[in-house]
This record gives sequence, C-alpha cells and structure tokens, in this order.
Amino acid sequence: MDYDKYFKPLRAIHSANFNTCFYCGCDATAQDYIPPISFIHEYTNSRSVADFIKVPACNECFDMVKFQRGSNLAERIDAAKHAIAKKYAKAIRVYEMWKLSELEEMDENFQSSLKGGLSLGEEATERLNFKGFDYEVDGEVNRVGPSETKKISVYEREFLDFKTALDHASETSRIPKHKLRELYYQNGRSFEKAIKSFHDMLENEEFEKQLKKLCIEFSKKHTQNSKFVIRTVRKLMNADKQLTINDALAKLYTLYVKT
Repeated sequence: MDYDKYFKPLRAIHSANFNTCFYCGCDATAQDYIPPISFIHEYTNSRSVADFIKVPACNECFDMVKFQRGSNLAERIDAAKHAIAKKYAKAIRVYEMWKLSELEEMDENFQSSLKGGLSLGEEATERLNFKGFDYEVDGEVNRVGPSETKKISVYEREFLDFKTALDHASETSRIPKHKLRELYYQNGRSFEKAIKSFHDMLENEEFEKQLKKLCIEFSKKHTQNSKFVIRTVRKLMNADKQLTINDALAKLYTLYVKT
C-alpha cells in the first residue's frame, strides 16, 4: 500500500536548515513518519487525531523513535531527546565533569578515553539543546523562533549551561563535582539544596561518629550493653530535641544505671 499519500512533508523554510534532522540538528538521511507507518491503521481506522507528517531525521534519531507511538511532532521530539539523553548519559556525564585542562597529568590511555567521552558528550549535549527550525507543512508556516535560555542559578550567580554552573558550584563549595552533580539531581535540580544536603550529610556523619564514641565509652565505664546505650540515647534525644549526646547519657544514667 502507498502509505506516503497520507503524509505531508515538513520542509525547512531557510536553506541553512535543508537536509537537517529536525530532532537533533545532524544531517538528515531519513524521513520519520508521524504517526509511525507500523501503527497507521490504528489511526486511519479509528480516525484518531494525528499529525500525518513526515519529518527529516538523521538515521540515529529515526532508529531510536521509529517504534514510538507518538502521533504528533511534540511527542516525537520528546521521544528523540529522551533517547539521546539515555544513550549518551555516560558521555554527557564525562563532558559535564571534566575539562581538557584537567587531563594533562593523567595516564595517556586514560586521557584518550576521557577525551573521547568529552567530545561525544559535548556533541550529545548540543543535540539535546537543538530546538528545531522554522518549517512549513502544506503551505502553513511554523516559526520555531529563538528559544528562551533557562539560566541555572548558584546562589547569587546565574549561568547559561549546567557544565559551567557545576564547575563554579564545586569550586566555591569545595564539594567534589561527581558528588555535587548527583545531589543536584536528587534535590530538584537546585545547587543551593544540593550544597545544603551535602553539609547536612557531613553534620550527620560527625554526629554519628561522636554518638558511637561517647556511647561506647559510657558502656565500658558503667558495664552496659553498647547497643542498648546507643538506642536509648537516640530515643531520649528524639523525645527532647534540646538534649545533647552528653545530656542524654546523663539522663540515661539517672533512669537506668544509678542505683
């Protein structure tokens, strides 16, 4: 069956965008059908709403989305971006974490591997940031226009890209980039919350270390089970937030040890 008759071509308005993948900006070598031809009968038989357009795409984007059921251009763009981000997640991480200047003193083989990751990650990031181009479908013109750049804030400063923001946040907070990056995504994509979370973890680690040390000393001195002492101190401190570890130990002594 000649399925092509159902689809109208999406064409770039400006020559600079001819033969360009609408999804990522690479060279277009294929046509992506929306909805996919493999699902076309679901739309033609049920008269479901769909764009019925064919979009210039690179081979990779085409292969990554050809089995997606998206029936409109916006869904197809989201699917392509998600697939690129997932496929190149490791390279993107390398690109965000490292700078070429940081590789000079490393082993030659390690340098080569990281340089490859940097290059691939940078390319993947550019593809993810590509916003398409002005186009027309069946005589109707659609202007993509300049996209609004979402700035990333690190307290009082704003940055145009995540990599630069991560570098600054790591340098000023003295938190390793790999840990700060992880916390950034765990805390709603906020550097302020990520930095606070890191310091909270440090404080908690110090508290746990001190708690264990003092409770073990108390246990030895008064011939008590250390697990009982630690558990009871936690319970007392949870019941009264004003108590210090030493306060709780003193209360424990009065309640359970003193005869």
